[in-house]
This record gives sequence, C-alpha cells and structure tokens, in this order.
Amino acid sequence: MGAEAEPTQIRLVCVGNEDIATNTHVRKWMDTRPLEDIEIDVQFNVELASALEILENGDADLLAISASNWYLCKGAPKTMVAAALPRRDENHILVANDRIDFLPYKSIILAENRLQRRQLRRYRADFRVLDPEAFADMIGRGKPDDSALGLQEWMEDLRSTKIIAGYISERHLFDLAKIDCRRHMLMTDSREDSARFLPGPLNGLTLLISRDGFPKSLSDKIGDAESLTAWDCEQIILNNIDPDVHDKIGLIVRHRQIASLLNQAEQEKDLLRSKSLLDADGDPVDTISKVEIMIEIVGRTGERTFLLERLVRKEDAATHSRLLISEWEYMLNAITIEHAEDIRLGPARPAFLDL
Repeated sequence: MGAEAEPTQIRLVCVGNEDIATNTHVRKWMDTRPLEDIEIDVQFNVELASALEILENGDADLLAISASNWYLCKGAPKTMVAAALPRRDENHILVANDRIDFLPYKSIILAENRLQRRQLRRYRADFRVLDPEAFADMIGRGKPDDSALGLQEWMEDLRSTKIIAGYISERHLFDLAKIDCRRHMLMTDSREDSARFLPGPLNGLTLLISRDGFPKSLSDKIGDAESLTAWDCEQIILNNIDPDVHDKIGLIVRHRQIASLLNQAEQEKDLLRSKSLLDADGDPVDTISKVEIMIEIVGRTGERTFLLERLVRKEDAATHSRLLISEWEYMLNAITIEHAEDIRLGPARPAFLDL
C-alpha cells in the first residue's frame, strides 16, 4: 500500500482461533465503525505463517494479532506495528456462584496462570488455589487437551458438580461458551480496601501489523493511542526483565485523567498522591492526562508483594519505562537474596520475597 494515498478499502487478516480474544476484539472494533468512508474486509481464523505470507504478497493490508503472540514471535521482516486496537478485557474473571469475598472457607479455585494463583492466595490465604493439571492428577481425572475452550468446559463441569468452588477464565471464552453462572472481574483498581489484581503483561492488547510504509495518517485514524502507548512501554519492560519471571508479574500501562486519579486517591485515602496532583490552593497542578505504569510481583505464598508505580507525561513514557526497570532490578535483587550472618546486621535469614 503506498504511503502517498489512503485506500477506500482495508483488507485485514485476523490471526488465531476462538481460543484467542483477537477475533472478538476485531469484531467489537468493527462494530464501532472506526472509518465511515472506508470498507473493511476481514478474514478470520488464519494461522500466523499464512497471514504473514498473505500480507507480504500484498493480498492484505493489515494483520490483526494479539500483542503477546507478536511479542513471542519477535515480529517479522519488513513489517511494522501500524496501530493498536482499544484494549479490552485485560483482566481475568472468576467464574463462581458468589463473589470472591463470600465463597466458603478453603474453597478450591483452579487457575492456569501462575500470577492469578498468587494474587488469589494474597487476597484470601484460606483458598486452595491450584493449577488445573495438578488438580486433575490429584483427583485422578484426565485433563482435556490444550484448547482453552476445552479446558474451560472441563473446569465448568467440575464447578457445576460442586467438586470445585470456581475457576479463573477470560471474558471472551466465558461469552463464547454461554455458561449459566455468575462471573466476577478481578479488577485492576482496588475497591473498599481490597487488593489489586494487575493483569499479565500485554493482556487485552491487539495489534495491527502492516508492511513498511503504511500511511501514518490512516494509522492515527484507526488506532487507539492509549493501547499503542501500552504496547510500546510494556514490551520495553518485558525486554529488560528476566523471562523466567514473565508469568509471575502483573503489568499495566494506561492513560489516566487527573480527575480520575484524584477520585481514586480520595477513595484509597492516598494523601501522597493527592498532594502530588494538587497545588497549595487545592487546584490540579496539571490538567493534561498522564501515563500510569504499574508492575508487581507476588511471592509464592501470596503473603508479600513488590509493586512499583509511576505517573509520567505521555511523551516521557518510554524513557520512564526504562528507568523504572533499572530501579526494579536493583530492588528485586535486594529483596530476593538471602541474608548471610553478619556481626552488625544479625544472624542469617531468608530473603524477604520468595519467588
């Protein structure tokens, strides 16, 4: 596609099957009619290798793919991230008959993701939070194949027969399966002094990949600026963190309005944040929205958490992501090393945070 003129039709190939939220995100994006004067033709459920070939041959203008899959494949030659769709459903859900606070004592909850298992243990230490495969071995019941929908069906059968109290799933899988049960979002922002459930890195992000030279004016029209900021910053952070802990960290990068930040500070009684956003007369020091970066890692038992948070200007977000990681690595190393016996510091003792 030449950079000198905008097209009247966009041909889009969507990578992945129904296990992945990309199809759902693209359909919702199309329902918003992002470009009234441009027709969008979409081909769903295409494998990545085939989609890249279609894109390279010029038979498609854009390739839609989840940010996590694009990050894992490390991109492709002569392509670029043209835009990102609005971030959707980045938080996981708990499928259970009641809210997390009111589930019975020592309820069994199944969660495939290590981050959610640790976050649930942090929220309620009495929960028996288990990996589905480990639980299948415990009860002698065969676990289904690697299909996400198949796993959800298997866990739903356990829940409906009251073998378990609930399980962690994703919103698009829950909607596809049409399950007759309540779902409860594991929210990023704490409510009523409850713990945060930061999503995993890149969750909910869908990228639009093009060949080099895609018109920037068109990218700006169809893309979401907040999601593109999230992709830029989160991939910088992931590139500088040990891959062994990628499945243990919660990470979110998002735009925040000053009014929203002040409301949250008031709800959480966060005087430090309130003072940083207000001048001596109680007026906001700035009216331009900021970029919030939050990254956390939860200990094995959920008893301890290491969280770093930054609130920066949009134009400085990438720079501060790199600075944050430098501080993160230094502090994480300090709290995860064992303390040797020392005459001044006392006897030997284990690390503060057990990963």
